[in-house]
Amino acid sequence: MKLEQIKNKIRYGDYITLSEMLNTTADSAKMRIRRNDKIAMEALIEIIRSRERLIRSYKKKSK
Repeated sequence: MKLEQIKNKIRYGDYITLSEMLNTTADSAKMRIRRNDKIAMEALIEIIRSRERLIRSYKKKSK
């Protein structure tokens, strides 16, 4: 995923989750994303992908 794709998929709470994963504050996590920090980017991509999988799975079960 490219930075613009990631930015378009960020949702409320993603930076808080990221900050917990990185053991830092949400503001610090956000700054790491702005600086293109590799570890932070990989973690954020994992958050986004996990959320998308969870939503798809739930929708599939509820049909």
